[in-house]
Amino acid sequence: MPRLRTKTAFAGLRTVAPDAVPLDAAAAVVGSGYSLGSAHQGAENGPFFLRTLSQAHTWGAEQPGIVQLRNGRVPLERAVDIGDVLFDGMTLADAQEALAQVIAALPAGTVPAVIGGDHTVTLPVVQALWKRRRRPFTVVQFDHHLDLQIWDGAPTRDVPRDPVFNTNVMSHVSDLVGPERLFQVGVAPYATVEADSADGLDGYLHGVGLQLPLLAPELDDLEAFRAALGTGTDVYLTVDIDVLDRSVMSSTGYPAEAGLGTRDLLRLIDWVLRDNRLVGFDLVEFAAPADARDATTLSDAGRAVLVFLHLLNWACRQAAERA
Repeated sequence: MPRLRTKTAFAGLRTVAPDAVPLDAAAAVVGSGYSLGSAHQGAENGPFFLRTLSQAHTWGAEQPGIVQLRNGRVPLERAVDIGDVLFDGMTLADAQEALAQVIAALPAGTVPAVIGGDHTVTLPVVQALWKRRRRPFTVVQFDHHLDLQIWDGAPTRDVPRDPVFNTNVMSHVSDLVGPERLFQVGVAPYATVEADSADGLDGYLHGVGLQLPLLAPELDDLEAFRAALGTGTDVYLTVDIDVLDRSVMSSTGYPAEAGLGTRDLLRLIDWVLRDNRLVGFDLVEFAAPADARDATTLSDAGRAVLVFLHLLNWACRQAAERA
């Protein structure tokens, strides 16, 4: 088992060793802080910032319990924190293998709740879940970018993939989960490709799944959104935090000049999960220097915490409803 370390538990959660996660744990938080698959540094500090800013939700309480105001539940009571994977000296391939081992060791019913790290974090988590599950799942991606390999000739599943990095990771994920199992939400409405690739792009994207760009009418229509995604299925949800507008999220490698608002993102997460089952999630691409303490970085981290906490709440809610 790779080495893990816990300095600050997310939102005051109970910390346990990776091999001591209770069988009935609803979710297990794990930090995966590396930038090995990115041209930018800073994403390796994502777990530090989210863990630190999550303490704003536990101030002054000897035994903190976070209450969801809508229904009074204490949503995190069955979640645990197993710490941050230590990637010192590892290559990207080694880091992904280490993370996959951690995820594979979790109890079958425990939702992995992963704090990235660059977007390549998603692939080993999905791989680990895919190997151990008896039924397939859909991957729902909130992102400003497609992160699909749409270069070097007409896009197709037959074109050899470049080694995984943060701008083609979802092609690798799509190749794993199969056709039409990737649902991409909030992406920029335009993509740039080589002219000789343009004719093949539409067919490739339809084979991958469905894209609901920032201007898609389904993002403002619950029933149309549900019809597009479907209901009664298992979903893995990945949030690249650059799906948020630069005005509320500039602490990322490629901030969106026009993106979703925080409330819009939380609402769309609710739409995804209200009639589907969450099997795992990650939040990736929060990026800042380790010594950043300016108001913008801290506010951005606080918003990222809110999104992560919202997903963690969903995992625990679903576990409570199944009990």
